[in-house]
Amino acid sequence: MVRKANTGDISRLAEIEVFGKRVAYRPIFQDDNGSFNQLQVGNIMDEYRQNPSLLNRIWVYDDGIVKGLVGQKDYPDNHRTGEIELYCFYVEPFFKGQGIGSALLRHFCAEAQKRHKQTIYAWVLQKNTQARRFYERNGFAANGREGVVPGTTARNMCYVKKLGENG
Repeated sequence: MVRKANTGDISRLAEIEVFGKRVAYRPIFQDDNGSFNQLQVGNIMDEYRQNPSLLNRIWVYDDGIVKGLVGQKDYPDNHRTGEIELYCFYVEPFFKGQGIGSALLRHFCAEAQKRHKQTIYAWVLQKNTQARRFYERNGFAANGREGVVPGTTARNMCYVKKLGENG
């Protein structure tokens, strides 16, 4: 069900990302221009086509239909080699509540452990209470680090999960 993304997934990845961002972020940012003029499926598809290596860091939930995606970001500097960042985590809004996000997160944690990572980070908008609750239910906790999303007044919170025997 969870597998690495490939070039055949590009249009679906872009769709899920655009609609996921619109559903999650438009109520927070109240920015119709950004949500509907700047955020476009074609632009994201172009980004993946121009940078196909981006697909190497993305897994998809695929049961015949790609329904969700999760991406990773490694930290290149040596003192943070045991850390990995979870980013670009979206489930198609029509399929939310079916365990897809949990399956993607379990896979992400298992892959991180295989790569000897001890800590997963995820930045979450403070006002995105649905996402914050999801992370908390899945073993993440806010670590006190916060920041402002560039160009906005919205605040981001850093959530952390320490990997161990229960992933």
